[in-house]
Amino acid sequence: MKRSHVLFFSLFILSQMSYAADTAQTLTSTELKKEPFADALTIATLAASTTVDVVKRQGGWMQVKPASAAEGWVKMTSIKFGGTTTNTKGDSGLGSLLNVANTGRSGNTGVTVATGVRGLSPEDMKNAQPAPEAVKKLDDFAATKSQAESLASKGKLSSHKIDYLADAKSSGGKK
Repeated sequence: MKRSHVLFFSLFILSQMSYAADTAQTLTSTELKKEPFADALTIATLAASTTVDVVKRQGGWMQVKPASAAEGWVKMTSIKFGGTTTNTKGDSGLGSLLNVANTGRSGNTGVTVATGVRGLSPEDMKNAQPAPEAVKKLDDFAATKSQAESLASKGKLSSHKIDYLADAKSSGGKK
């Protein structure tokens, strides 16, 4: 086996061993789910800063074992690794590599935050043009009345008649 393969394999095994025994904390109050799905049964609510042992990761979910509740699943974005203190000195690079391998997160706090529109610059936004053909294509995604009623029935939804608000022009501007 090549030396680079042995090094990579060794780092992978090391990262997985350290990952399985990682301790983390909840960033905010979060629901502990029975399964790694947003609509799964909630088995407990963990307060912010609850210490948990991370058992494994599956997609955007972490299976955790808190001291105060049964093992369950929380969203990955609800977990912070590394205890209550943050590393203000930075790291050597190896620690960051292992953190990314273990958690999929980088930086000195171990928390990843992504907001905003990706891939569009302010110049792109200024130069945007209407695309009526693309809007027309949206009609292909519309459900018929019978399809909507069927879906509502399957979801055990009931209908409610709602009166539309009068248009400001037709009511003479009166509310």
